[in-house]
Amino acid sequence: MHFRYLPSSILLLAFLSTTALVTAPTADAQEVASKSEVNALIEELGHENYARRVLAKEKLQRLGLEAFDQLHAAKFHPDSEVVSAARYLISSLMVSWSKESDPAPVREALSEYGGQEPSERESRIKLLANLPDRQGLEALVRLTRFEPDLKLSRKAALALMRQPMTDNKAEGRRQSEIVLSVLKENDRQAADWLRVYAKDLLTTGYSADQWRELIKKDRRAIDANTTHQASRALVLELIRICAARAAKAGQRDEALQLATANKDLIPPTTRDLVEACSWATDNRLHEFVLALRQKHARMFNAHPRLLYAAAEAELSGGNETVAEELAQRALTIKSFPDDEKERDELSENDIEEIAQAHLLIAEELTQRGLFDWAEREYQRIISGVEITSFTGIRARGRLADMLGELQRHQDVVDSLQPLIDRVQKDKTLQSRLNMSRINFPYLVSQLEFNRGLQFLQSGKPELAKVHLRTAYDEFPANVDILIAMYRINDDEDWNRTVRRDLASRIRGVESEIQTIDTRFKQLGQRADMAEVLAQSLNEYAWLVSNTEGDYARALRESQRSLRLTPDDAAKIDTCARCYMALEQWDKAFQMQTRALELMPHSPPMRRQLDEIKENLASESEPKND
Repeated sequence: MHFRYLPSSILLLAFLSTTALVTAPTADAQEVASKSEVNALIEELGHENYARRVLAKEKLQRLGLEAFDQLHAAKFHPDSEVVSAARYLISSLMVSWSKESDPAPVREALSEYGGQEPSERESRIKLLANLPDRQGLEALVRLTRFEPDLKLSRKAALALMRQPMTDNKAEGRRQSEIVLSVLKENDRQAADWLRVYAKDLLTTGYSADQWRELIKKDRRAIDANTTHQASRALVLELIRICAARAAKAGQRDEALQLATANKDLIPPTTRDLVEACSWATDNRLHEFVLALRQKHARMFNAHPRLLYAAAEAELSGGNETVAEELAQRALTIKSFPDDEKERDELSENDIEEIAQAHLLIAEELTQRGLFDWAEREYQRIISGVEITSFTGIRARGRLADMLGELQRHQDVVDSLQPLIDRVQKDKTLQSRLNMSRINFPYLVSQLEFNRGLQFLQSGKPELAKVHLRTAYDEFPANVDILIAMYRINDDEDWNRTVRRDLASRIRGVESEIQTIDTRFKQLGQRADMAEVLAQSLNEYAWLVSNTEGDYARALRESQRSLRLTPDDAAKIDTCARCYMALEQWDKAFQMQTRALELMPHSPPMRRQLDEIKENLASESEPKND
């Protein structure tokens, strides 16, 4: 386009017009124009008259997000000046990304969103996705449609799709309508994802055919340009979300087919393979782990976390001998040398690094319910380092926690006693522990708590009382000790003392809730404060529902904690206990089942489910008159 000369009066008019763009309209207050009117304004961006070009820019700026889709399409206009102006407008849309109707936490998360760097905008997307009750749903769809950075647009869509879907049909219909009303006719890749997702919300199902076609389309696009690793990672995330949802919907073959057909998208690095195996194991797609092992045998054989994943997959298929062989091989990889001379050649840092690597593995095995393999890893650390090693101390603590949940109380005592004896004799070590993150009073309390529980199992309540009292005095934050003390009901003096402690603790938690709740409201219901408040509400509910007090209030506080932090297995477990206290066994069963879906290997949660089942069975038995 040729250069155009303009009189100074017109240039002045243009300058005055552009100054009006500084004030940004809100999403609620933006002008509304028809599609044809927006297209006409876009054509004006290439007009030979400068003043008309400036006026068109001003009007499009005022339209804000309403003009976004067509401005985005204008980036491919044949007129280079239109293209340049469209790109400028897209990158500088001075709009408020929030609406007045958005909840306060959403408005806070989107405050000055457009002025942030991509990394900060991505953090805001994660914040919206973590808000309770899907408060961020509409905002995430808005970002999917309007975010100038296509990578962030896709991340907003994936963040929304990653959230648990409601089973309530009316709520699903409402959410589906929100998604479609915000997307309108947007033709972005991520918008296509959300349209199918909206259908699934409406039907509370999984649209296998449509997802399969979308994924094929995305695969063709990235296969045509294999250099776009970021796009490959986002499509891989979409595939994982879809496969997980298919598996949950009972379409396991579809889930496996999706995962296996696209396994080439997984970068051949240890970290990416570990992540893929963890995802597959979480979704019980163990065959996919074995398919990955077949494809990357050398890497699996060299890394213990990958070998353990393969061992677990074999175990799930009933191949116990193969599983045990793989687990034994994993234990010996990058382990402490058996040869004393080789060991002497290692520095303290080398030994600590080996111990830390095995501690990470032991913790993962514990979370997966592979307790025998985890115990071997913990014991390998304990025998491989000095008793004063911080990593060794942490290993003893984690082992004690695991054994305690398995009700192996004497084994907890045997594990912790040597450490406690050493620390109590070593003032220097005590000082070092005080300066570290290792909570020594907690370890002492765990020792005494499990010793007390062991005496209870042996039918010696008087000895149990002594050790439970010591445990509680050492670490009163562990209310499970107080609950165990409350359940010993054979002595009026003991009962009176325990009830006094219980009442004091309940008052303390009530006061804590009030203080945190006030702060939570003052700070605009921030997500970090929501977690703190939810924890206190959960503590109140757990303590009261396991002892005595206002059971109805305990249930309300538990339900509120879940609104603040949904899908927290421990808090759902507490809610089930509240229903148990109220003898609402059907609801208790529903909640406990849900908790175990999220944390399927928790021994205490499984025991609580058994208790609920026993009461349900007892209720269903015919009563004798």
